[in-house]
Amino acid sequence: MNSVFRFIERLKSMKIRLLSMVCLVFIAHGSSAVAEEDQVYVKRGATVRGKVDEVSPVQVTLDVAGQKRSVSVNEVRVVNFGDEPPGLRQGRARAVAGKFAEALQELKKVDATSISRPLVKLDLQFYLALCQGREALRSGTGKSEATEAMLAFVRSGANSNHFFQAADVLGDLAVAQGDYENAVKYYGGISSKNPWAEDRTRALLAEADTRVKQGSFAEAQKRYQNILTQKADAPEEKRLLLLAEVGRGRCLAETTTAEQGINVIEQVIADNDAADTELFGRAYNALGDCLQLSNKPKDALMAYLHVDVLFYGDAETHAEALYHLSKLWQVAKNQDRAAVAANLLKQRYAGSVWAGKL
Repeated sequence: MNSVFRFIERLKSMKIRLLSMVCLVFIAHGSSAVAEEDQVYVKRGATVRGKVDEVSPVQVTLDVAGQKRSVSVNEVRVVNFGDEPPGLRQGRARAVAGKFAEALQELKKVDATSISRPLVKLDLQFYLALCQGREALRSGTGKSEATEAMLAFVRSGANSNHFFQAADVLGDLAVAQGDYENAVKYYGGISSKNPWAEDRTRALLAEADTRVKQGSFAEAQKRYQNILTQKADAPEEKRLLLLAEVGRGRCLAETTTAEQGINVIEQVIADNDAADTELFGRAYNALGDCLQLSNKPKDALMAYLHVDVLFYGDAETHAEALYHLSKLWQVAKNQDRAAVAANLLKQRYAGSVWAGKL
């Protein structure tokens, strides 16, 4: 009888082991099936899973269980490919989070020759160029190489879902190198072709700002006024209009009188929250420009000093303020403070256009 019981127990044990093995195989197979799916993470709503069939500057199209489904690019937060190398996914995640230096390290480890799927290979090329470009803008070095990398991506992926983002980076790089003609071209490509109002407005604002740097104030003013005629409901849209109003004030100082420009910009400062450091930094720089045109160097110095002390978060804005401070402190016969401003500009923003003007 004991032998019978032992036999039954062994049989039960074998069945349990066999069942466990079957479960493990099933789980492994199931995990593999999920991993092979592409995932489009959207800003609002559920993640779309399937196989990315086609991309364009305006939409990503997937095959979802035999049905075509398209997602607008402006609704896409990130696209992950099921068959991509882990390094690409990790690098992309860091890039999306704005950690471009870390992302670049991860992405450089990925062997592009191991990727057979063209969409995945193109995605790697884009994120490498994106991180290289953003790091070049941050550090001030390697801007020419970053521009070439992004242009190479655009030549390879003119129909990519990253097209407008690539054009924006190229515009920023061109501005940082003083290449304003190309910057206008890149931003203009977005403002004329992008189907989404907020993106068009942002690009038009960047184009107008670039024309100010060119000294084309009448052309810039037209674009600022164009922005100001647009309807703005969302907070970010309203904020873009405020930035355009600052730009319009700066142009008025050149095209009509300095006093008109000063009045417009002072009104923006009086009516808004100083917590928006980018808006206030740009406003005080523009006010300083207007005050210089009005031959009020002491007042202009105080305007730029607001940026240096309070609203220095944006690198380009701070570099501009430091440049003017380095000149105006000399006018005020304070050579020590002029040297401090110039040295800070050269040390912190060595690769900026403003440092190159010293």
